[in-house]
Amino acid sequence: METSSKNDSYLKNVKVLAYLGDSVFSFLVKKYLVENYQLNTNQLNKMANAVLCAKTQAEIMQKLDNLSNEEQDIVMRARNSHINSKAKNSSLYEYSLATQLEALVGFWCLNGDKDRLKYLFDNFVRERL
Repeated sequence: METSSKNDSYLKNVKVLAYLGDSVFSFLVKKYLVENYQLNTNQLNKMANAVLCAKTQAEIMQKLDNLSNEEQDIVMRARNSHINSKAKNSSLYEYSLATQLEALVGFWCLNGDKDRLKYLFDNFVRERL
């Protein structure tokens, strides 16, 4: 399997970045919960869903600052992408913001930018768990 260069991941469709970012974000949240809490799967799922919902992801996205030009472009492209559906318990605006966050997470993942993923988790996610 060949790894992506920064240019390769930057040029990816933002919906593909969001698709990947959704999985990565979910994995990081669930991994943290399993490593730090001794709960049954129902309890773990409730905690995870509180962070993985579009409303919470939208709140996190609104607090993110100091984005690079490349990151701002990813956010803008995700904001302008046509959304075919939305989460049942969120507004279209919240869903759009959540998609922007997921696209950023996917971008950071493909670029191997563990520092940005750690920054996101440590500053915006951990406090909600």
